[in-house]
Amino acid sequence: MSFTYEKKEYAITTWTLEHMPLREALDTLNSHGYKNVEIWADTVHLDPRCNPNISETKEQLHRLGMSVHSLHAPFRNYKNPPVGEKAFRCFRIAIVKKTIDYAYELGSNMIVLHAVDRNEYNYSLEHLEAVRDYVGEIAHYASKSGVQVAIEDIPQGNCSDELITTLENQKALFGDLGVKYCLDIGHTVLLGADFFKEIDSVGDDLITFHIHNNHGSSDDHYLPDDGVIDWPSLHDYVRNRGFVGEFVLEIYGGPNKASERNILERIDRLF
Repeated sequence: MSFTYEKKEYAITTWTLEHMPLREALDTLNSHGYKNVEIWADTVHLDPRCNPNISETKEQLHRLGMSVHSLHAPFRNYKNPPVGEKAFRCFRIAIVKKTIDYAYELGSNMIVLHAVDRNEYNYSLEHLEAVRDYVGEIAHYASKSGVQVAIEDIPQGNCSDELITTLENQKALFGDLGVKYCLDIGHTVLLGADFFKEIDSVGDDLITFHIHNNHGSSDDHYLPDDGVIDWPSLHDYVRNRGFVGEFVLEIYGGPNKASERNILERIDRLF
């Protein structure tokens, strides 16, 4: 599979460098030529539960000449959550609202949101109104500061009656709530969905992408040329439809800083 596109077409997630403090991760990504980043706000980096220093991050981004493409909202690792689904949902909403505030402060107009999580809070159809309340309240809050919520497609868990989280289905469920969409192409494979149908089903509401690859059985987040996904063909299809934004590389960096740096070198060789 060829991969001949220019690095300037891509932003990159700081999750690739999750073992580095955010300051070190930004310095490292800048040294590899990335000027636009999706900052990870789940468990590390700008997770509100970590009490991050937003002013310090803003100053560093300005000094490096970097921009924030988007923030990825928290979605897992809720330790000792409030008892009861409603209380837990309110707790998650409060944390995501802080992430929206961070995005606004850093000059980004987008957060990526999981409506469900395959490990911690999958929902069945009987919980649809609760999920709509969650998504709707977050989208309404974000709209007040001009931040757009992009809902991501999520691989299903083990429940046969759980909400199907392809983009096509999420548009049918949440399309009236003022949200946009993020196509995670690795997740699309695991959902057994058709790439082109997913892209066409949400049209111009598809505002961002997570780019990685796998071999069809697990969410490996490999490099774009390593797996069953023909990213060059998808890339051309999306561009031909008129998408002009940057694609976000969401590559797993490995278990430590050394492997993370190695992954960046491997990504560099793709270009």
